[in-house]
Amino acid sequence: MTPASTSSHASLVLLLSLLVVASIAAFSPHSRSCVQNDVVAPRRGACPLTLFMNDGGIGKRRRPSRGGSKGFGSSGDSSSSSSSSSSSSSAGVALVRPTTSPEFRYSGSVRPGLQTPRRTVPTDAGIKFPDYAADGMPKNRPALFPWVIEVKRPEEIERMRRAGRCAREVLDLAGRAVGPGITTDEIDRIVHDATVERRAYPSPLNYRNFPKSCCTSVNEVICHGIPDDRPLRTGDIINIDVTCYLDGYHGDCSEMFVVGGEGAADNDARRLIQATYDCWIKAMDFVRPGNEYKDIGAIIEDHVTERGFATVKSFCGHGVGSVFHTNPNILHYRNSEPAGRMAPGHTFTIEPMICEGGGGYLMWPDDWTATTRDGKRSAQFEHTLLITPDGVEALTGKIETSPVQFWERDSVVHSGFWLGTSKAARERMAVLESSNRGDEP
Repeated sequence: MTPASTSSHASLVLLLSLLVVASIAAFSPHSRSCVQNDVVAPRRGACPLTLFMNDGGIGKRRRPSRGGSKGFGSSGDSSSSSSSSSSSSSAGVALVRPTTSPEFRYSGSVRPGLQTPRRTVPTDAGIKFPDYAADGMPKNRPALFPWVIEVKRPEEIERMRRAGRCAREVLDLAGRAVGPGITTDEIDRIVHDATVERRAYPSPLNYRNFPKSCCTSVNEVICHGIPDDRPLRTGDIINIDVTCYLDGYHGDCSEMFVVGGEGAADNDARRLIQATYDCWIKAMDFVRPGNEYKDIGAIIEDHVTERGFATVKSFCGHGVGSVFHTNPNILHYRNSEPAGRMAPGHTFTIEPMICEGGGGYLMWPDDWTATTRDGKRSAQFEHTLLITPDGVEALTGKIETSPVQFWERDSVVHSGFWLGTSKAARERMAVLESSNRGDEP
């Protein structure tokens, strides 16, 4: 072999190695980029890429299991205890104390509370369970190359529409419950019961052992907050992230809420939520066949940095369908990643996480809760999107019973509900806008 051919062979091996790493990253939901100087992890300095790796992954940071067959996460979530958690009791119910460390320095005012035992899903109610429901481990990996993206068939799209509608109904119910004094655990109960009533499975439950049926991220919590017994307080901002697995497909969405309503939001909170919402709408407006996924990030980052905010670079949006997290990866910052081109039939999420201060994050000892490193607040919105021949539709978009929030009303990017850019989506928007005209949030 000549020196030139040896060099070519080495380059090919390096390229294939990078592609394998990219495929592993795609299998790591919401996590992104192993090289981040702004990340603080509680133990062993694990990088974001490894936080959601499957068993046997390279440099894997294994999420501890707490036993049982229903519940996903690394905090204690069942009646059995471990060396890193303990139990208390309230009203006859055993409460689980999450994994903590006396040496750990929290960045803000939110602290982990006690958790109720994991909730169960009946096996005799006609509910289809995802492949990770029993052992916490998803079985399907995305395609090796990050630009290889599944195109949904018409019958699959219809199932995803139903799953998206289910998720929207459940998220709206959870949002109506937000108020001073309610605990995030009670919100989780509402989400769980409403999902099961619709013969769906709450997708977060037991996904890589997460202990609850939704994520509740308060104030400085960026994402993956675990519901517990902390009462919400007037002026708190909270993101509720709901995903429903109905008839074999996931519908994934999240939204911000202000505890105490619009009047309780201080000016900085209003600016943060508005900027997050508007950059999200701008990014979704960009979605259409032929555009590149990598260009979504620049739209988001440019909008928020001009207003003094930062976008989180360590967590990302993702493809979704019969598999919870798959290709494409949707980065919320300017990048040149080869994530592929948009095409009709693609389904995925855009879910920017925007911060008042810096975009670095701190991982709690529970290995799930990610907060801002500086303790300042964060906001996020998310839709499951479908690319159509003439644009895009939000499969988890607002419905006739959804309230209009102040950031929707006051948006200079799109006033009112945003359901997409396709002809069908615009027609639905016109109907909803007509019915909501004059309504107060």
